[in-house]
Amino acid sequence: MADNLRNQINAARRGGYSDAEIVDYLKGSDARVAEALTQGYTPEQITAYLSPPPTLGEQALRKTGVTVRGATEALAPVTTGALAGAGLGLLTGVAAPVAVPAGALAGGLAVPLADASVALYNRLLDKNVPMPSQAVSALIPGPRAETPEERVLQTAGGAFAGTGGQIAAGRVLTQAAQTAPGVQAIAPGIEAVGKEVSRRPIGQLIAAPVSTAAGQTATELTDNPFIGLGVGLATGATMGLRGTKREAAPSSEKLLENARRNYNVLDASGFELKRQDFHNQIGRVYADLRKEGFDTQLHPKVAAALNRLGDINEPKNVTNLQTLRKIIKSSTESSSPSEIRLGNMLLDEFDDFVMKAPNSAVISGDKQAIDAWRSANENYSRFKKGEIFTDMIEKAQLSQGSTEAAMARQLSALAKNDKKMRFFTPDEQTAIKEAAKGGTVQQLLRTVAKFTPMTPAAAIFTAVSPYGAWTAGAGMTAGAASEARRIQMLNRLGAQMRLGRQPQITESAFANIPMFLTPELRNAMSQPSQNNLAP
Repeated sequence: MADNLRNQINAARRGGYSDAEIVDYLKGSDARVAEALTQGYTPEQITAYLSPPPTLGEQALRKTGVTVRGATEALAPVTTGALAGAGLGLLTGVAAPVAVPAGALAGGLAVPLADASVALYNRLLDKNVPMPSQAVSALIPGPRAETPEERVLQTAGGAFAGTGGQIAAGRVLTQAAQTAPGVQAIAPGIEAVGKEVSRRPIGQLIAAPVSTAAGQTATELTDNPFIGLGVGLATGATMGLRGTKREAAPSSEKLLENARRNYNVLDASGFELKRQDFHNQIGRVYADLRKEGFDTQLHPKVAAALNRLGDINEPKNVTNLQTLRKIIKSSTESSSPSEIRLGNMLLDEFDDFVMKAPNSAVISGDKQAIDAWRSANENYSRFKKGEIFTDMIEKAQLSQGSTEAAMARQLSALAKNDKKMRFFTPDEQTAIKEAAKGGTVQQLLRTVAKFTPMTPAAAIFTAVSPYGAWTAGAGMTAGAASEARRIQMLNRLGAQMRLGRQPQITESAFANIPMFLTPELRNAMSQPSQNNLAP
């Protein structure tokens, strides 16, 4: 009797009743309460005697019980559906590995859908038909949620258990579709369903209770279930966002490996370019470099490379072509900025000629050698073009000042260089020009980044303005975001060059959102989970 009275008083406390209201209610039914009042005891003293506040252990036990109750309520229809599926499978001959998980998925959705239907019926016809979830809840023992905190725990526990049951059923369904004989013929889309509901299992198990708890908390604070639904859906959608997945491009090392393999085929076949054609091309390059300010005394490394390239007596086979490129590459590592510029021009002209050399420029080599030549050129071309954007990032990171600005300058210079742009396909040229423009978001980030207190004007503004710290923080954040976005652009360009085309999107950033919204929608359709209507 004493325990029952204590439970009633604690339940009233959780319901928001004050000690004075509780004592006023009890004095008419309990003589001890009336007598204590006449002796001068306060309501607080009376309730403290009749029902001491629960200990921390009792509170923890109750919260655990409420959470378990929510999980049990969520799993009950899943279990019932699984049993129904097993029975239906026996009657129809459908394999149990398919019938049981399919029934579990259907059962998990049946009660929330039925609740939503009954709620709509009650609202339209002004009825008060009990919710199906109330009937389920009445059969489950254990403490019921009575406070906002307990309702949050109960709905979160239900979301976790319901999502876990859904994922488990989806996995079993997927495995059954792949292994059970005849399943694909009976239900060809069953494997896709299983894969979809079990997508991102760890993410779902984390997001389900978090988003549902956020939605229930908003409902309790605002007393508006629609606001709670919106908060829960927004939380689930945010947690469901992932970076866009794109088709993987071959690495630079892989392209070089493929090129070397083909070069070995070329070398074994005695492949060689016509020396006169090569010599004539070097002569044209020499004239172009002279126009750009080349001088043998000022630019000794470029002069040495040209001298070696112009040796008409040296055979232009695979081995020597590779050696010549290494010699040219060394001129781009000079301490003189002007020699580095001229060395890069020479390297571009060499690569352009070697990669685009027509079949008429080949002295020897059979059909296999010609195919290997083309394949090697293609792989090497992709490597070379991808290397351009990798070098941009490395050079920008070594430069003084803004890394993002250094990358932007290099991209802009490339987009304006008609001679270098001939090296790229029309689609690649378009991608480079678009990246050089940066877009609206990039321009906005660059503008906000100017408030970073690294310039005199920004430093003065930070010091004198009451909002200086906020603007400085915004500027630094925007600067970091702008730099990261620019690096992402260059990496994507490099990937496009190495792949030979624009990488296809294999999974969008929003692909997982539907599954991450499911727990909150399921919870929203279950009215007792929102308002504790269970008896």
